[in-house]
Amino acid sequence: MLNAKEIEKENLIVLDNAMGKFAQVGYDLSIKSVSSLDGDGRVMKSGTQVNTLTSIQAKQYLYDGKKQYGWELTPGTYDVMCNEGCDIAANRTAMVRQRSSLLRNGAIIASSIFDPGFKTNNIGTVMIVTEDIFIEQDARIAQMYFHENNEGELYDGQFQNDKQRK
Repeated sequence: MLNAKEIEKENLIVLDNAMGKFAQVGYDLSIKSVSSLDGDGRVMKSGTQVNTLTSIQAKQYLYDGKKQYGWELTPGTYDVMCNEGCDIAANRTAMVRQRSSLLRNGAIIASSIFDPGFKTNNIGTVMIVTEDIFIEQDARIAQMYFHENNEGELYDGQFQNDKQRK
């Protein structure tokens, strides 16, 4: 597993709009947007049709006498987009896990493997919420971490460079 200095040196995280920070063995990702999954996805031999996403606008809330801008989420499955992107080298593989603060509040980040060669300006993943939760916009919600692998075929699938989201 790579440490923060190696991740930074190799420019594996795209920091153009970053709100997160380097951690001991990864990078803490910050939340940019939230959408609900509308449940019409399909996984077929010929390709994947992802669920229709309905954007949930961040709103202003009052907590402890302070105005907070973010999302009050109820139990369900959400697509979350991070401020940070990635540019994964041919000899690297990445995964994303929720931060313990999210897990302790009943939310789980369910991430696929991010393959060698995958690039995106905004890392996206799925969050499963089991209890009502408020998440402030730009809060750190997950950590992306990297492993070394032997070089092989590079990713060029339907999600490369945000193609599926355009």
